[in-house]
Amino acid sequence: MMSKLQAAWVIARRDFSATVMSRTFVLFLIFPVLIIGLSVGVGALTQKVAEQESRTRVAVIAAPGDYRPLNEARQRMESAFSENDLAELVRIDPDYDRSDQVKTLLTSTDQRFVAVLSGVPDHLRLTGSIAQDGTVAGQIRAIVDRSRQDAGLAKASVKIAPAALQVISVEQSAGSLAKARAVTAQAAQTLLFMATVMLASMVLSNMIEEKSNKVIEVLASAISVDSVFFGKLGAMLAVSLLGIAVWMTAGIIATQLWSSNHGSLPVPAVGWPLFLLLGFLYFSMNYLLLGALFLGIGSQAGSVREVQTVSMPVTIGQVIVFFFATAAARPVNGPLGIAGAIFPFSSPLVMMARAAQTGELWPHLAALLWQGLWVWLIVRFGAALFRKHVLKSGGGPAAAFGFRRRRRA
Repeated sequence: MMSKLQAAWVIARRDFSATVMSRTFVLFLIFPVLIIGLSVGVGALTQKVAEQESRTRVAVIAAPGDYRPLNEARQRMESAFSENDLAELVRIDPDYDRSDQVKTLLTSTDQRFVAVLSGVPDHLRLTGSIAQDGTVAGQIRAIVDRSRQDAGLAKASVKIAPAALQVISVEQSAGSLAKARAVTAQAAQTLLFMATVMLASMVLSNMIEEKSNKVIEVLASAISVDSVFFGKLGAMLAVSLLGIAVWMTAGIIATQLWSSNHGSLPVPAVGWPLFLLLGFLYFSMNYLLLGALFLGIGSQAGSVREVQTVSMPVTIGQVIVFFFATAAARPVNGPLGIAGAIFPFSSPLVMMARAAQTGELWPHLAALLWQGLWVWLIVRFGAALFRKHVLKSGGGPAAAFGFRRRRRA
């Protein structure tokens, strides 16, 4: 047992040094930072453009005196809506031919009106590419009703003072805390999935390269195949953790330098220190599970073309697992959440979401042991297939787990 661990350590140290000391590794570290920075810049620019383009604008054909009550009613209602949620009203002076004016406004590419309100104030007609019971029609009805109520109260000389609503802010409530923690869980799942998918492919390319150069066969002739597989998997995990440490450091520095909003993130149920520790452990397990699968695929493939053919279904399977884990994250104690925690490839993602939403600790210990068992099983199975089909030796997958065929008498 000790000799196998020592052999795996030698392989891991060799692969780690060869990967980190190469020039391509520097490009590997810099490229995601540049892509993320460019994506953030382009995203911020497109968001501003999208906000301007997505605003709902309704033309109101009315005289200034008829338009004023509608605009005042809209202004009083605006505080109850988020930005850009309430339709914007734009007054247009009436023309002689109202029907032709409505058609002209709806086809105008400069102002881009969604609908046109005419017949103000007594013969209202809303024309546009909208549903009768849709959001725009409902908002215009509410604005008109509000303006008529205000006008009726003004005629009756009734003055109603604004409601004296005292707002008392507290740090958190059960509903807001659960919603915030659900957002933290989803963000953690997404980061875990994206980092694993982006980094686990290194195991596949590393195995194909050494297999084509016959290096893997030389190593397998000197030490056990299990040690080679575990060593390579450990080396690639160490390389990935080094890359994540560099990216996290760059992200923290960028946040401190350029962020103008210093709002605090919602605290996970287990607390930030333990949540970050579990994030490290679950990323390692998720990487080892996916890396072990890639290692087995790469050991069986005879060429890069075969790897590319198999990579597509594997990638689709990862996306399906991610969607399954996202659905199983709420509620984590439901049947779907328990099934997601038991299934090995979705277990790290589901348990990461569980750490954000519940404070129980013993399920994490059980999940880590369960995931570690599956890493060992997948590596042993892949090594047995490699011995059987590539090296043409050994007793196949069954022999890897201690099962031997009985010789016939």
